[in-house]
Amino acid sequence: MTLRKPGPDDKLAYFTRRTLGDKGKVMVWRFQGEELANIEYTCPHCEKTGEKQAVFERQKVAIKNENTGKSKKKEAFVMDCEHCNGKMVLEQWVKKGRKKAA
Repeated sequence: MTLRKPGPDDKLAYFTRRTLGDKGKVMVWRFQGEELANIEYTCPHCEKTGEKQAVFERQKVAIKNENTGKSKKKEAFVMDCEHCNGKMVLEQWVKKGRKKAA
């Protein structure tokens, strides 16, 4: 399956490009008015590349902090690798607003 890449005239409802661990990469985009997200990835577990479409739904997932060892529940988009069935988790990023000047 070949995914339609976003062009300059396309309106996107969601777009992200991230690294997963040391070896993995993922790019996710969803066109405005569509329910399916387009996913292009390199799996951090098996290092194979793939592309697929999935319904864009976030789930509550326990994510462990590497530095402190504590886990916290966060909203995340979870997808499986089609080669090794390894889970790839994209946690929701929250933009921090500017601080008000006193």
